[in-house]
Amino acid sequence: MSESTARLIDLCRHRLTARIDARALGAATQCLVDSLGAAFAAYGEAPIDVLRELDVAGAPGPSTVIGHGDRGRPADVALVNGTMISLQLFDDNQAQMRGHPSGPLLPAVLALAEQQDLTIRAALEAFVIGYEMECRFGTLLNPSHYEVGWHATATQGTLAAVVASSLILGLDDQAMAHALGISASLAGGVRRNFGTMTMSLHSGLAASNGVRAAQMASRGFTADPRIFDGPMNFGAVFSREWTDKLLEDNLDKWGDPFMIVSPGPTFKLYPCGRPPLFAVDCVVDLQRLHGVTAGQIKRIRCEASYMYPRTLIHSRPGNGLQGKTSLEYCVATSFVDGRPTLASFTDEAVRRPEVLRLLDMIEVCVPPHLSEDVPAVRKAPFEQPVTVEVESLDGQVFRVTTPIHKGSPENPASDADLKQKFLDCAGAHLGAARSEAVLDHIGRADGRVRDLMRSMIVDLAR
Repeated sequence: MSESTARLIDLCRHRLTARIDARALGAATQCLVDSLGAAFAAYGEAPIDVLRELDVAGAPGPSTVIGHGDRGRPADVALVNGTMISLQLFDDNQAQMRGHPSGPLLPAVLALAEQQDLTIRAALEAFVIGYEMECRFGTLLNPSHYEVGWHATATQGTLAAVVASSLILGLDDQAMAHALGISASLAGGVRRNFGTMTMSLHSGLAASNGVRAAQMASRGFTADPRIFDGPMNFGAVFSREWTDKLLEDNLDKWGDPFMIVSPGPTFKLYPCGRPPLFAVDCVVDLQRLHGVTAGQIKRIRCEASYMYPRTLIHSRPGNGLQGKTSLEYCVATSFVDGRPTLASFTDEAVRRPEVLRLLDMIEVCVPPHLSEDVPAVRKAPFEQPVTVEVESLDGQVFRVTTPIHKGSPENPASDADLKQKFLDCAGAHLGAARSEAVLDHIGRADGRVRDLMRSMIVDLAR
């Protein structure tokens, strides 16, 4: 192995774990609670049933599908759980990663930790290292990686899943190098699939591929052990910013602090893509501050960065999944419903006449100061303020700007917010008492992943 790949493996296997402190574990616990709530928001949905039938049924194993209780092989269960966590687009986000960190990572960790009968703490330690991998690579591969159409959740998420899986399985340096090489050929996922079932499948595939690559390497399957070095290496293929020394020059920053601590995750309080959350907060404020209602509106103007129209491609969504990645729809449904809820994103909700009327009034524009010609904007296009301006039927104009939405590290969701989100999502299927018991189990120092997964089975007769 040459220096960059070897140093990365040495760092992940031997040095970063010693740096994990209470802050990192606390943030990882928040991600666990939030992700399990997001998974229950998708409990029983048709895409999940398809994957359960195709990937888990008839292939018994040691790992458990969240809520449903199906038992299967770790890679198969990780595929289902990853898709489940991400299906409703209610899962966490991380700005520097430009993706969803927990959806592709946590299912790999849970599936193998259950197989190995690890404690929740041990599982979360592997999670922290995987989280560092995917977010640090976000700073190395972007902006071009995302701009050309790769979905970071799928690509960088695969790297996170294979690193965490390798740690849980106890791979040595050489086997981990092969696992990374295998995963590099499994990584993929394009943003053109936003607004479809396959968008959430990206998380499942990344988690599953990470598990599978680590398992293959543990059995002697080989790949190029220098996957971050030399011609055609991972970074050179996936990014225009990559240089021969880029990774090596950045490794000293890893874990100092961990990115799960600073800047930290973004947790969603509304079940839609992260970029629309800025505009949703604008609408909530317009209603709260000025009493603007859907029936009073003549015109709506949204000002956002250049990546909004390139990412939120469904300006006139035809179904609920497209609505989650539509800036226009998220604005319209926020005026109609007061705020977006899970019920706002059904196929029927998208077709409501009062929503369609508002969609025809919405203009999305990119002002000069938010164009890609501004280096700071191109570096962080989804960290820029969003403005929503409304003209009422009687000629009044109201304008609100959201510099950073609720749930982001700069405007964080509280532990109480995340607990309530979990109770709302899981309580609909487990009931209040059992949902509280799950949270209590997560909080116990000696709690085991195997017991956690079984405590969340909706059908207790299994």
